[in-house]
Amino acid sequence: MKKRFNRYVNKHYLPRGIILSFDISVIAVSLFMAHLLANRLNFSFSESDYILWQLAFTLPVYLLGIIFFRPFTDVIRHSTLESTLKIFFALTFSAGFLIMAGFFISYTSVLFIPLTIIILQYLISFGMILVSRLLIRSVYHTFFRFQQIDKNIVIYGAGSLGQMAYKVIINNRELKARVVAFIDDNKSLHNKCIFDVPVYSMDKAFQSIFAEKKVSELIIAISQPKLHKSNKRKVIDLCIEKGIHVKEVPRVSKWINGGLNANKFRKINIEDLLGRDSVQLDRNKIREGLKNATVLITGAAGSIGSEIARQLIAFKAKEVILLDNAESPLYNLQNEIIIANNNPVFKILIGDVTNKQQLRKIFEKYSPSIVFNAAAYKHVPLMEEFPCEAIRVNVGGTKNLADLSIEFGVKKFVFISTDKAVNPTNVMGATKRISEIYIQSIAQNDGIATQFITTRFGNVLGSNGSVVPLFKKQIEAGGPVTLTHKDICRYFMTIPEASQLVLEAGFMGNGGEIFVFDMGEPIKIYDLAKKMIALSGLVADKDIEIKIIGLRPGEKLYEELLNNKEQVLPTYNDKIMIAKIEEHDYEEVNYAVSRIIESVDELSKHDLIACMKDIVPEFTSMNSEYYRLYKNSKPPASSKMRSKELKVLIN
Repeated sequence: MKKRFNRYVNKHYLPRGIILSFDISVIAVSLFMAHLLANRLNFSFSESDYILWQLAFTLPVYLLGIIFFRPFTDVIRHSTLESTLKIFFALTFSAGFLIMAGFFISYTSVLFIPLTIIILQYLISFGMILVSRLLIRSVYHTFFRFQQIDKNIVIYGAGSLGQMAYKVIINNRELKARVVAFIDDNKSLHNKCIFDVPVYSMDKAFQSIFAEKKVSELIIAISQPKLHKSNKRKVIDLCIEKGIHVKEVPRVSKWINGGLNANKFRKINIEDLLGRDSVQLDRNKIREGLKNATVLITGAAGSIGSEIARQLIAFKAKEVILLDNAESPLYNLQNEIIIANNNPVFKILIGDVTNKQQLRKIFEKYSPSIVFNAAAYKHVPLMEEFPCEAIRVNVGGTKNLADLSIEFGVKKFVFISTDKAVNPTNVMGATKRISEIYIQSIAQNDGIATQFITTRFGNVLGSNGSVVPLFKKQIEAGGPVTLTHKDICRYFMTIPEASQLVLEAGFMGNGGEIFVFDMGEPIKIYDLAKKMIALSGLVADKDIEIKIIGLRPGEKLYEELLNNKEQVLPTYNDKIMIAKIEEHDYEEVNYAVSRIIESVDELSKHDLIACMKDIVPEFTSMNSEYYRLYKNSKPPASSKMRSKELKVLIN
């Protein structure tokens, strides 16, 4: 019976007519109370007719004010400051009208109301209506709503966004939640209350309040420009340690048209923990570099290529040519660009960077002045199995594009490399390093007008095949989360950050540079897995197993951004450094690279690996069949001998 009554109260509200009738009744009673107080609690029945005439005059006036400001339309249990202001304005308007009317009504008239009576009636009615609202609200929250609380919530941010989040929570019956505290960095708010909810500092909240109030969820309600990523990470890390779920109020642009509701509070993603403060771009330099420029992007449907495309279209490049051999992703990108932009100037091309004749036609038709080469095979274990394809695409495709860029007078060529090219332990990294060497040798060759730029960075969050999407799928499936080694570490960068830095470096360079991006501190993948499980509301090794499966072929524990022969110099952007590189003879490099590309279908996998090692001596295959081959047999032939063998095979 009690539960049924509570359910009825929670689902039903007082009709507006009842609230309006109550307010008018209070105003009527307040007139009699005003006369009683004015006569020092002495009431004469001889004055009753006089009071009734005044009542007949004042009630329509107050009714007019109430109908105009509509305080009776608010839900009393959710009364706020705005509700109080409506009552104040309605009664003040009516009382002001009565005072003005008093100047035109004769003192002897039955409708004349003394100023003292008007003021007393106003104060009494305002006080009684306000107290009744607060009493009803208090009774509801004490005896009905708070009896059904399933979780206590803390809101991080006591500003306007935090206050909106508070209202959303208390107005949503289905949440069965109560806001027990605000956290704010503004010291002037500490130990004060907003909506009767105390505001604490972060330290005090995490040291004692969370345990005392049995908090189970924290909602971040601070707009992005005001919340530094470092502070956000700190809060989320503390919540993960205490087993507290974390959600966030999305950007205003995500809900402004449809209004904010609890369903729009989003779960924190691992990108929020690993992402860093936004990149500060030299937009004028980029905009100047793109003036009247036709830009060709290869691998345009990939994670980095597609983001570069979005950035370039936003910068209003003259025309953007998007080239990829992945039909469906390229089609999806095409639709996205059309929807997101007003008359974007771009062209979709299906093609393969290994097909030089097709590339030549593209250069002849569109005459690109800038080329971003993001086309590559990048999955380490697969490329260990198919080194011929890695060489064909990563090395051959890059050489085709670089050679055509020189032939057709391309102004800038930006090659996107990887940290796996540094002291490579796998085929993918070695092919990228060979491409770097080829690009450097061209850039160091006299008489080349094209500016060749190389950018080198680590893993990209959310890219196709990266560890984060894999972990998400495994967690959604109930586990296990598979990890190759407990101590493995990687550098991480978000897709937008990496793409923006590629643009910045591309227009910063004058040719021949390898730009190395500041990747921050390396992340331990085991800790990453635990945090992703915790952000899903689960416990690692209890709800979701973390299973160690061993290093994959070509995989190493720690990635590097520089080899032993390289040093870095700073640039005006503290997130971009220039690697001091060794010189390479173009004729020798071109000969070796051409030979390995032309022989890719004729040599065995082991011979291809040996040839790659000739070009990149620091290449040491790890945890693969090639490593075991070198370990148990004689070392590969020298570079000169290998080149002779290749020449014989080709001729």
